[in-house]
Amino acid sequence: MFDDRKARALMIVIEKIIARNHQGLTSLDEKTFKLFELAKRVHYAKNEEEFQSAVADLAKPAPVPDYLKPPMPSNAGIRIVKTVTIQIGGGRTTDDIVGAAKELEGPSRPGYINPAISQTNMPSGHGRKRSVVVEWFKFDHDPTTEEVRTRCEEPGYGYSTYEDGLRFQEDRPDDQRECPHVVIPENPWCDANGHPQALNLWSSTGDRELCLDYCCLGRRWRRYCLFARRKYLVLGA
Repeated sequence: MFDDRKARALMIVIEKIIARNHQGLTSLDEKTFKLFELAKRVHYAKNEEEFQSAVADLAKPAPVPDYLKPPMPSNAGIRIVKTVTIQIGGGRTTDDIVGAAKELEGPSRPGYINPAISQTNMPSGHGRKRSVVVEWFKFDHDPTTEEVRTRCEEPGYGYSTYEDGLRFQEDRPDDQRECPHVVIPENPWCDANGHPQALNLWSSTGDRELCLDYCCLGRRWRRYCLFARRKYLVLGA
C-alpha cells in the first residue's frame, strides 16, 4: 500500500512537469528542477514521516505562472520603428512566394526557409489585390507573447498575418538583417506537437532566413525584436 501511494504521488509530480512543458517551459529552470528533487524525495522515502513531508510539499500551491499574471500596464514602453504599406491578395499564394524566394540570386536569396511555410498551413492570396498598413514596433524590455498580442488588440490596430510578413520580406528583404521581424497572427498555425508558430524573419551569419518560432503563452522575446500589427483608420478620430 505504501508503494502504491508513492507511485500516485510520483505521477502527480510527472503531470506537473508535463504541464510546464506544454506551457513552453522546456528548459530545466528552477521550478522544474525543484519538481525533480521532489520526485526523488517521494521515491526514496524510507518511512511514513519522510513520505508525508514530501507529499505536504507536493500539495503546496504552485506560484502563479507568468502567462496567467495580469499584463503589464498599458504605459509599458514601446517604440514605433516603421510603418509600411504591403499589397496582399490577388491570388499570390504562399507557395508562390516561397517558390519565388528560392529562385532569387545573390544575397537576397534566403539561406533557409522552414518547410512548414506553405499554402496549406499558412494560406495567402485570398481576395482581390489590396493594400494594408503594417506597423513594426519594439519594446523597451523583453516582452511576453501576451504583451505583443495586447498591443495588436489596441483600438485602431489588429493582428498581422503570415501573408503580411511574407509579402513584406519580398518588398524589403534587407530589413531583417538589422533585427528579427516577428509576426504573431491572431490564430497561429500549430505544429504536430500543438505548439503555435510565429513567423520570424531574421538573419544568421549574413543569410536571410524565413523561420517559424514558438509563440506559446509565457514565451519571452528579446527586446531587439520588431513585432508587426495592422494599422487601421479610426473613424471619427
